Amino acid sequence: MITLGLFRISDFSENILLISLQQKPGEVELTDLFFSLSEHLRSTKKWIEVVSGEDSLIVKYNLFKTNNGKAKEDLEQQVKDFNYQEQKKAANVLTVPICYSEEFALDIQDLKTSNSLSSQDIAELHSSHTYKVKMIGFTPGFAYLGDLPKELTVPRLTKPRVNLVPGSVGIAGNRTGIYTLGGPGGWRIIGRTPLKLFNQKKKNPFIILPRMEVKFKPISRDEFDSF
Repeated sequence: MITLGLFRISDFSENILLISLQQKPGEVELTDLFFSLSEHLRSTKKWIEVVSGEDSLIVKYNLFKTNNGKAKEDLEQQVKDFNYQEQKKAANVLTVPICYSEEFALDIQDLKTSNSLSSQDIAELHSSHTYKVKMIGFTPGFAYLGDLPKELTVPRLTKPRVNLVPGSVGIAGNRTGIYTLGGPGGWRIIGRTPLKLFNQKKKNPFIILPRMEVKFKPISRDEFDSF
């Protein structure tokens, strides 16, 4: 049973409240817990935005319609009413083709040196796991996927790149992720996918969603070009 006492509600900024954990709830999967809580909070029109993280979430409220005290009171009541049901059904697994060719894998040479791995080792390790969507954020549609094999654990770049090509696949810490829309990024790039992960014509334009799992499938340079 999930109770209000499990969570802490605190100020994050002028009109944003943070919900974090006061204690870890046993064997509960934290990612799923916060995804579920975020869905519950979105069931009301009170909040401008609810953004779930791996072990916390933020709630943005409208300062022109409420104040800090009332927002906290309303949020506390919603959390009290939250009844977490662990997800039982199998997750939807998305297979993502990826080319580990060095022209796409901008940081693979550094990774080979720092982690004493060959290009084939890196491709096999990265594609051998099925990753859970841990959170979505940083840029629209960017999914934090985990957990990465320990052999591939690396720190972020000290100087992030200004503009990555859409579909670039990176790793940092024990996470991997795809730069769906491209843009700036400090993760180490080990390949690229030709799969379009954004479709502006759809109601939800992003293909990778909460509670999904992702499996990478290695493809050749020729397969990439013909995708």
